[in-house]
Amino acid sequence: MIDTETARLVVMVLLGLSIVWVIAMIIKNDTASLVRALLVMAALGLVFFYLGQTKIETISLKTVKEDLFPRQKEFFSWTRTESSAGGRYQTRFAFAEPGPRLILELEQGGKYLTIKNIVPLNAVLKEIGLPPVENGVRELVAITGSLIDANLYRWNDYKLGILTVERGICRNINTAESYPCITLITVEYR
Repeated sequence: MIDTETARLVVMVLLGLSIVWVIAMIIKNDTASLVRALLVMAALGLVFFYLGQTKIETISLKTVKEDLFPRQKEFFSWTRTESSAGGRYQTRFAFAEPGPRLILELEQGGKYLTIKNIVPLNAVLKEIGLPPVENGVRELVAITGSLIDANLYRWNDYKLGILTVERGICRNINTAESYPCITLITVEYR
């Protein structure tokens, strides 16, 4: 990863050298090399323009790809239900299939799935009007040992109370793919 300002300075120097190369090819009247020099100068000019316009602080192939070709926003629908039992209030968000994607990683033992990448989850929370989570969590069954807690992820330190995310397998008929997704989000208020 390279700092954007450093990359812009390097490209500016290379652009200056390509301008000198173009001038030299004009003086020599070498049209074959002039075309190459103009192509290099145009490419460096586009990169220089991009680096001046982007809001990315550090440049890498991944960040440039995401900046130039952002992922299409997933559309999903949900129903919101509010209830109270025993003096505890909770809100549930049930997602219709296909639900929002959930990126999971297999734990070292290979038995449980963990949420480490919280960016997709935070995008869903933002969409439904909830504050983001600050860290990933292990599958609840890995902590409690109870099979009832399979497919559940819990944040006890959530800003509003206790956040529980239930995962399932969604099937998108339009793209003929299956993927882990969020089926239910529950917030128990304190």
